[in-house]
Amino acid sequence: MKTNVVPIDLYRHPAWLAWKEAQGWRRLSAPGLGFPVLLRPLGAGHSMAYAAPTGLAGQDGTMSEDAGAILERLSQRALPFLPRDCAFIRWEVAAKPWLNSDGWPLDPRLQELRMNASTATRSLRKTVAEQICPDTKLVDLEGGEEAVRARFDERTRYSLRLAERRGTMVESAGADGIGAFHSLHAATSRRHRLPCHGVEYFRALFEAGETWGLDLDLYLAWSGARPAAGAIFARTGGDAWYLFAASSSDLRSAAGPTAILARALSDCAERGLGSMDLLGVGPAGAKDHPLSGLTRFKAGFGGRRCARAGAWDFVLKPPVYARCVLASLAKELKR
Repeated sequence: MKTNVVPIDLYRHPAWLAWKEAQGWRRLSAPGLGFPVLLRPLGAGHSMAYAAPTGLAGQDGTMSEDAGAILERLSQRALPFLPRDCAFIRWEVAAKPWLNSDGWPLDPRLQELRMNASTATRSLRKTVAEQICPDTKLVDLEGGEEAVRARFDERTRYSLRLAERRGTMVESAGADGIGAFHSLHAATSRRHRLPCHGVEYFRALFEAGETWGLDLDLYLAWSGARPAAGAIFARTGGDAWYLFAASSSDLRSAAGPTAILARALSDCAERGLGSMDLLGVGPAGAKDHPLSGLTRFKAGFGGRRCARAGAWDFVLKPPVYARCVLASLAKELKR
């Protein structure tokens, strides 16, 4: 596994970009820029741009001291392709954040000071609302299925034995399983009071994958004739991503989520992939975080904790950006 790099190939894949376009983003025509840029309206006649850059990490995977200058140069290269109403460019940074002497990420205000130290315009701001959870678990897939499973903790092994005793069966259903998965997704969304996506949201992802060559799969765990859990995975560039998961509340004893993730990890290891990004855990040490339960579940599969530097905004129109920040904060407070 590439120990110092959180993989980002997925977010630059043509299929992922096409799927984002189906959600209202628009890919800019920017020949020669060297990286894809998406654009979406903000309302009131303004828009924002979004891109996932590379080349910001040093040898240990942490952001280099000139990361700000690099983002500034990339922003200036993108400017000629952006509409005049663009208020800011959001950069999704996969490199590790700068840490303090205790090993924790620096306070956002200190991060901003350090990020802007190498810039000429001092225009970079740490976003207040991340689009991709900056903390994750990255599971090493090297060594094959046996080596991968040997890194599971005892609680996860117990859940797998429970799934076997209960007769839980896992199948690779692909796009044919979207209907069953969506029913589970709707139930999970209601249970956790989260936004519920329509079935076309997931169909569009698989259609984009088929059109643009992104390897996607949907696994279902069955308890008898009923689906107990489901999950969608992506594979590209030698790595895998655990994208979406859902489960039935009254079939928890089937241990479907554990059985699915263990099966997917084994399949990816057999294919020779290097790692799987489990996408989304709570911050280290945050026991009361809303993601604490999910964090405990994912920790059982032997992955190592990784923190991304997350999203950074290069501000083009400060007054508009300030209103966007206030709106984002108000949205977070309502949750």
